[in-house]
Amino acid sequence: MEGLNIKKQQMKSKNSIVFVNFPKQIAKMLKKAVLLALKVEKIRKYQINFILISDEEIKKLNSRYRKVKRITDVISFLVSEDLFLGDVYISKNRSQKQSLKYFQNDWQKELCYLAIHGTLHLCGYSDYDPENKEKMFAKQDYIFQCLFSHI
Repeated sequence: MEGLNIKKQQMKSKNSIVFVNFPKQIAKMLKKAVLLALKVEKIRKYQINFILISDEEIKKLNSRYRKVKRITDVISFLVSEDLFLGDVYISKNRSQKQSLKYFQNDWQKELCYLAIHGTLHLCGYSDYDPENKEKMFAKQDYIFQCLFSHI
């Protein structure tokens, strides 16, 4: 698979959350969002890469791995369930546009929302049918509200 998949032997020593191509001033808040989602889901060992990519790149991933030929805002790949290794790709262009619509141009909040969403996908949540989507978004909204109620 394309991306920054982590070698399984690295998992033995430490947990990690890596942000690639994200502004450094935003990465700290994103890490808080992801750690809260992992805590809620009781995930104690993890290595996750979050990669910020273009609309064109995420469309290619979506087409190749999901057979959906359109841009998406986030796509997640669980590399190993046993070790909870995963890659989460977020579209820079799409997330910036969505921040205008949902968060009055607060891109950091939109990225946090998408990071939580991608993490929940790694945890096994799905939003491909109405029932599962409702469960996933309820959990996602709960985590997001908890994150920003403590700031």
